[in-house]
Amino acid sequence: MADSLDANGLILIHAIASAGSLTRAAQSLGMVQPALTKKLQRIESQLGVNLFTRDRRGVRLTPYGETLLPHANTLVAQLRQATEAVGQMRGLREGIVSVALSHLATITLLAEVYRRFQAQWPDIQLRIAPPAFPDRFAGLREGAPDFAVVPRPAQRLGNEFISTPLHTTTVVAIARADHPLVQARTLGELVDAQWVLPNVSSTSAQALARVFLLARVKAPRIAAICETLTGLEILVSSSDLIGIVPAEVHVLRAKASGLVALPLYTPIEGPSLALIRWREAQPTPAAAALEQIFIQVAHERARSEYREKAG
Repeated sequence: MADSLDANGLILIHAIASAGSLTRAAQSLGMVQPALTKKLQRIESQLGVNLFTRDRRGVRLTPYGETLLPHANTLVAQLRQATEAVGQMRGLREGIVSVALSHLATITLLAEVYRRFQAQWPDIQLRIAPPAFPDRFAGLREGAPDFAVVPRPAQRLGNEFISTPLHTTTVVAIARADHPLVQARTLGELVDAQWVLPNVSSTSAQALARVFLLARVKAPRIAAICETLTGLEILVSSSDLIGIVPAEVHVLRAKASGLVALPLYTPIEGPSLALIRWREAQPTPAAAALEQIFIQVAHERARSEYREKAG
């Protein structure tokens, strides 16, 4: 029976995959390339498979290497987080926190969240990236990102995730200012309209389909899909397409985009934002603090919007 692959082997695989070359990987590990190559050959001999292919452009993972990479990434992330957690418990305010944010979370929450987090943890480096689609939760198990703030998916999440509800949004239909249907107030007036959506399976798209169904109006005709906010706004501003975006996004973007919200009588309930992380993750004190700040800011925003509507 072959010896078990140890932690050092996984660290080596992570370094090579991240660097894309044996030379750069050796430098990152403080080794010379021949020593690294010898260790990799020993690991491959132990496993009985090749983990990387080599060519003039560097190295690439084989299917066997691809299978091991998530485990290697998880180990390296956990080692970094463990080291930072101990340091932060000792009073050091250093380290990295990584978070995946959707457009909605970025526009509605990030500014205030960052202000508060910076005041508490001024020496922590905050890394922000968009969620990876179609798997918006990619990387959570490996610890990169530490957590995600995204529209909660319609399908039930698996038990491997912890989901904390933040707040529910409203979706608005947007069009260019001189669109023939810019004054439409009923869904019936939009029966022949063509729509551009961020994604056919997005929560905004599902909300639009639901409100048409409840109104017993023919389902909206989807003419285009555009997963970027900028691209969606360009299509709407240059054609007869009608788009949908969260109301908070439109308020902040209306002046720059020149687009207007249709004055529909029927509100369209939008996606619910949620903070989602891997259940078995052990967040550092800084990451846990950032989670709590996101929750506080989102709940404050929800209460403020409720008071505005009630008033």
